[in-house]
Amino acid sequence: MDLVVCGAVIKDHNMIKKAIASAPDYPFSKKFILFDGFNKCKLIGDQYNAYKKLISESFPDFKVIEFNENIYFRNMIEKIADISTQERLFIIQDDVISPTMDLKQIESQMNNIQDCKILCFPHKYIEPCGTGWFEPFDDTYPLPFIKSHGFTERIFICNRLNILELCRSKPKNNKNNKRFIEFIYNTAMMSQRWETSTDEEKERYWEDFGCYFHHDLYHIHQVGKRFIL
Repeated sequence: MDLVVCGAVIKDHNMIKKAIASAPDYPFSKKFILFDGFNKCKLIGDQYNAYKKLISESFPDFKVIEFNENIYFRNMIEKIADISTQERLFIIQDDVISPTMDLKQIESQMNNIQDCKILCFPHKYIEPCGTGWFEPFDDTYPLPFIKSHGFTERIFICNRLNILELCRSKPKNNKNNKRFIEFIYNTAMMSQRWETSTDEEKERYWEDFGCYFHHDLYHIHQVGKRFIL
């Protein structure tokens, strides 16, 4: 499994340090920091370049990949999924604090669920009735994973080849699902077609993603303030 920390222009430069510090104690094959590009105000661009240099020097055990253009999260994940050679990626955004976890145990548990392609860690308890973002429909008792439509991309473990296929094959026909992976699913869930779909039809869509969330572990969102891109 590789560790991937996804960064972009952010006002509080300490957030990514907290995100990295919170990563699980696990023998990752490789560790990456991705920095999205920025192509607007030169002053902010200069500050961003200095920030990227500082983080690169502060974390020499990470391979830093900088993108020249603003390509957004979805395209960054597609590119790192193509570069990595590992079965799974542990992905965390630069303004998220990971919950304390035994990742070796979680990995072993995931190996017991053949259709688990994404395991995410929400920011709060998800009621059985769901939310606008999650629609739970099955569990894996005694394992602590809930099968669900929808997921959060702030922090998740994914099958690398499957996430690569999702990024390459799913529609990019609106601003949100062009920029973010989680919006691909949420766009489908908010559609009129979804409202009239049977449970079987919804589950066939779910099979592309294989989404589960961990019902005992919750991340902390630091809510990083971004410059307008």
